[in-house]
Amino acid sequence: MKNKTLKVLALGGLLGPILFTVTTLICGAWRPDYSHLHNFISELGASDTSRYQLMNIMGFIPSGLFLCSFGFSMLIVTSKHLIPKIGATLIMMFGIGVTLAGVYSCDEGCPPSGSVEAAMHDSVSAMAFFSAIIGMIMLGFSFIKSTTFKRFSIYTLFSGVAAALFMMTMISTFESRVYTGLWQRLLLLTIFIWTSVIGLYIYKSHTSQK
Repeated sequence: MKNKTLKVLALGGLLGPILFTVTTLICGAWRPDYSHLHNFISELGASDTSRYQLMNIMGFIPSGLFLCSFGFSMLIVTSKHLIPKIGATLIMMFGIGVTLAGVYSCDEGCPPSGSVEAAMHDSVSAMAFFSAIIGMIMLGFSFIKSTTFKRFSIYTLFSGVAAALFMMTMISTFESRVYTGLWQRLLLLTIFIWTSVIGLYIYKSHTSQK
């Protein structure tokens, strides 16, 4: 694959998080009753709520596609061994899950049970988070023996473990809904910073090879 195409794909790791964050902040600002500390991000895209289409069409769906393209760039640049390839594929699945979370919306308030569409949303969201966490941990271990990504091995492993802890803490607040939004944002922040760092590294390293 040409360097230019690979660079564009890798930048999805940065562009996806930026677009998702900006859209979340804009949609949240239009909802005076919304709390970034306690509410799920998905509530901004919940069916029939205020400006839910903006969050889904401008946030979840394109951001997920960007992240999927980043995962594809990882699939290209990682070694041919099984573990890094599975790890990169799981990162792609994370992007697919984010996209599908915008296709299938939760019900208003994102209750634990509801419509079939809401159940689909919950399933793809869980798949996305688990894929990202497992993918990062697998890539972290594979980076230890990688000449290209060795410097990121500890950071990647740490990010995967931190994301897992944030996810477990978020799940523990599902009933009380106290600081659920905070833990979800810390979970996403951990993943997003990692995709941004690695995406920029791939972009710059292939720029230097021109």
